[in-house]
Amino acid sequence: MSQEMIEIVNPVGQSASKKTGIAPRNRDSLQGLSIGLLDNNKPNADKFLEFVGELLKRRNNAIELIPKRKMSRTEADCLPELIARCDVVINAFAD
Repeated sequence: MSQEMIEIVNPVGQSASKKTGIAPRNRDSLQGLSIGLLDNNKPNADKFLEFVGELLKRRNNAIELIPKRKMSRTEADCLPELIARCDVVINAFAD
């Protein structure tokens, strides 16, 4: 009876990480900021941004949240308003 060798291959690659610094900040707090929450209409993006907005409000209630929803990937109609009204925009863009 002959025996065959079976080679088991692990498809998980080696991960590489790189430490980087935090982007420079010109504010010490969220106090008084207008924060845009830009939903790209992907599944659950609205729920994620709502969760993020609630976390930010818990940290500092003196912020204004401005939710906007893009109805297509290329739609940019809401961007001028966000630029004019917001200090920061958080964009959910993945499934």
